[in-house]
Amino acid sequence: MAISGFTGQRLGTLQTQALSNHTSVTITPPAGADFVVIEIHQHDARITFDGTNPTTTLGFKLAKDTPFKVDVGQDTTLKLIAIENSPNCYWQAFKTKKDNDA
Repeated sequence: MAISGFTGQRLGTLQTQALSNHTSVTITPPAGADFVVIEIHQHDARITFDGTNPTTTLGFKLAKDTPFKVDVGQDTTLKLIAIENSPNCYWQAFKTKKDNDA
């Protein structure tokens, strides 16, 4: 789902991956991540969460230029593919902030 705000502690740095409409790419969040924020620029993409290779017609559609918050767990394997052309995928991992986190 598209996000309008969230509370989280950043893990690592912003990552950039070029997508293609021929081969899927895997996003591997760091250990301890609770969610990732993903945005695809220029063209739509498709995503799967269970390690299945998406295709240009299989998987959940990520609309271009829209940030999405995707919850992840230890068994989540995110794979993405461009629906057309070669857009860039930007993503960053976060852990949920607790009230006692500084």
